[in-house]
Amino acid sequence: MQTHRARMVAMSVRPDYKNNPLWNEAIALARDAYAIATELAAREPDEARLLRRVAVAVPARLAGALEADELEARAAETFEARAALEEVAAVADRLPTRGDAARALARRARALEGSVRRSFGQSGGRVC
Repeated sequence: MQTHRARMVAMSVRPDYKNNPLWNEAIALARDAYAIATELAAREPDEARLLRRVAVAVPARLAGALEADELEARAAETFEARAALEEVAAVADRLPTRGDAARALARRARALEGSVRRSFGQSGGRVC
């Protein structure tokens, strides 16, 4: 039986994927997407909700790809992460925001998709 302290130590271990630059960029992208969605929620509630939904999928899917032991699971998670990034970019491209925030988000999503593709390859297998 684990002691309370042993459970707390086990729960506080930081997963390796959280140190990966791809995942860190995905989290930053999701935060920025949430900020844009908050700005737009009153006048574009459906688009804001969609942006939040697809943005939060990116770090979740990347974590899955980075932690997957089997090639098939890694490929599936990578495919889903790339699809979510493409959808973030598409949604952001059509959003009316102050300044260039939505367009900048779309560019970042496309750049991250390219990084994921280069890192995992077209099939989703880790290449570096």
